[in-house]
Amino acid sequence: MRLRIILPLSILILATACESQNKKLIEMESELVQDQGSAQISVYNDDYMDHGKKKNYTYIDIIKDNEVKATINTYRHLDKVTDMDCFDFNDDGIKDIAVIGVSDSENMVLIYEATSEYQYEVFSGWNSVGAAINESLDDDFSMVTLKNILSKGASYSTEINAERAERAISAAQEVTYSDYKAAYIGFLKVIDECGVDEYGYPGGSYSIYDIDKDSIPELIVHYGECEANYHAFVFTYTDNKVKCIDEIGTGHSEFYAYPSGNGILQYWAHMGGEEFTLFSLNNNELTAKELYSGSTEYEDPETGEYDINFTPVRNVVPDAYFLTSFAPDNVIPIEKYEIISAYVPSQDNANYTFPNNNPNFYSEIMEKDNILNAVSRYRNDPIYKDIHFSDFLKKIEHSQSEIQDITYADLNLDNVYECIFYVLKKDSEDSIRIILSKQGEKIYAYYDSSYMASTGWGDAEKTDITEDGFFIEEPNEHFFQNRVMYDKEKWFYYSAPY
Repeated sequence: MRLRIILPLSILILATACESQNKKLIEMESELVQDQGSAQISVYNDDYMDHGKKKNYTYIDIIKDNEVKATINTYRHLDKVTDMDCFDFNDDGIKDIAVIGVSDSENMVLIYEATSEYQYEVFSGWNSVGAAINESLDDDFSMVTLKNILSKGASYSTEINAERAERAISAAQEVTYSDYKAAYIGFLKVIDECGVDEYGYPGGSYSIYDIDKDSIPELIVHYGECEANYHAFVFTYTDNKVKCIDEIGTGHSEFYAYPSGNGILQYWAHMGGEEFTLFSLNNNELTAKELYSGSTEYEDPETGEYDINFTPVRNVVPDAYFLTSFAPDNVIPIEKYEIISAYVPSQDNANYTFPNNNPNFYSEIMEKDNILNAVSRYRNDPIYKDIHFSDFLKKIEHSQSEIQDITYADLNLDNVYECIFYVLKKDSEDSIRIILSKQGEKIYAYYDSSYMASTGWGDAEKTDITEDGFFIEEPNEHFFQNRVMYDKEKWFYYSAPY
């Protein structure tokens, strides 16, 4: 029984020795300090009184020349020890202690580093290796694995995750499906679960586009941490399976649709240069062709100063449009691919109306503070169900006095207007776009995150909106045209041919 009292050293040593023999889990010898001969490391369980409550913890005694030099209370309880070793993993010339054991049927690792001769504390580098250790803990976890992790640090976790991803993604390409939609949806579940690719880079967002125009779109999965290592894998559906056909570097670049023929367009710009490359697909093989390359830096003939000017995409490919990427758990774009990839039929002669044929329908929602359901573009945000309009605005830290630029457009091609507006705080450049839509007897508010106007990018930017539901943006002279698709609590923006 261990009490929170101070005992004479001789008594403490005697008590510890007796208890160690009675409840010992493992014991080994090792020369912890160079040229000082072997010491004994004894691991055992013992009771501990903590503020009047008895607990049973695992202890480690460091014994040299029959004297207990130190006792480590792990504040953990091991049912058994499966392995223990002493080695210098913090490069200070004194061996440290590592214990692998089992607690309540779960594997556990205890690591202690030497702070001086025969004195130990919990390993200070746990934050850099703890995740890798916990991810690797299984029935096959061994001291060899632990040493690899301690020697490689955080990179070990990356290596292990990359190996697992490579196996899982490879196996997913052997599964057979009845059609490309089921195949891509099933495949993206694996992509989402892995979280990294075969190189260990995070990602998994995807674009979907029919490169060779054979009515079976390709799946483009994006990975990378920065412009230096951004890349994408191109998959297709063939022989009832998902197949990887190529990998493309995507740093400092974007993909655009190429509606006029076989291909997908990549635009690259960096360090004063730019390039348009057309990738065509034939017999499940991609070939690349440069359409244009040049400089983005131009000298002003009047001032002699240099300026940057990017070539508009539509100057190179007149009908190109930006390809949106989606989170791997958002598979609606795959389910609705035929709709989101099709040209919107002409609405020149459309006769638009308001819900319930009431021109004041949306203004009454705001004025009467009606109840609605609010859904963020981002899945991690809460869904506000049956909430008053004013309370919803408060949830996103805005008020009715901040409403601006109310307009109406037919976003889902049913000849009935939706309401689009922005909320913007005074003296701020951050706006949130909100869309109001009547579906059945319920009102839905779809809202985006704050848009930082100074960046020049973002779906929530104040943009031109056509009456038939296109959001038109031209940041940095690159043409974007987005639409929105929604169904109750599901919705997303997507780029569409225009």
